[in-house]
Amino acid sequence: MPKETFYHLSEKKQQRIMTAAKKEFSRVPMGEASIAQIIKDAEIPRGSFYQYFEDKEDLYFYYFQSMRRNFQQELNLAIEQAEGSLFDGFEIYFSKMVREVLQGTNAAFYKNMFMSMDYRSFHKVAPHFGKKPHAACPPDQRHKENLQEFYDRVDLSLLKVANQEELKLLVKMLMHLVFSTIAEGYRQMKENGDHSIEEVMAEFTLKLNWLKSGATKESR
Repeated sequence: MPKETFYHLSEKKQQRIMTAAKKEFSRVPMGEASIAQIIKDAEIPRGSFYQYFEDKEDLYFYYFQSMRRNFQQELNLAIEQAEGSLFDGFEIYFSKMVREVLQGTNAAFYKNMFMSMDYRSFHKVAPHFGKKPHAACPPDQRHKENLQEFYDRVDLSLLKVANQEELKLLVKMLMHLVFSTIAEGYRQMKENGDHSIEEVMAEFTLKLNWLKSGATKESR
């Protein structure tokens, strides 16, 4: 997260830094990103950058977090629309998310993120599945409250889960499915130019149904 000095900057200067971050992280994956280019576009000295952030990774995940909250809100709305059905809600959520990720204004950033994602970065960018924070939690933890709201909306009577802890494990599996399907979609689009969003969505639905109903036929 940013250092306290970043929050003391004017809104205009903060936005200039974030715009520079978006430009560079959309150009190349985080590992290849240049701090020199970011500070040039943001029009700040190199020394100032390190007064605001520990390193480029710190800036990267802060930039992503500003977009992640929107997806968490979409997830809550999807579960509400599905009347508490976890699997139906995830299908609704994915259909909205995949279009934003593959075709939206931040598509280049997401492409670099998903194509270079490893286990560590997945846990950085995926929603946190911890316990609900205290009411006085700082703003950068509000996404945890959104997730608790999501858990409260899921109808446990429709699932073979004993409690909320088991629900969290199931949701983690579904999130892995979301991220891996999108990453595979990018790879297919790179290798096969006519691979469409509809095909990505169909693949997700197939895998979701396997997880929901099983992939093993009943024995005769």
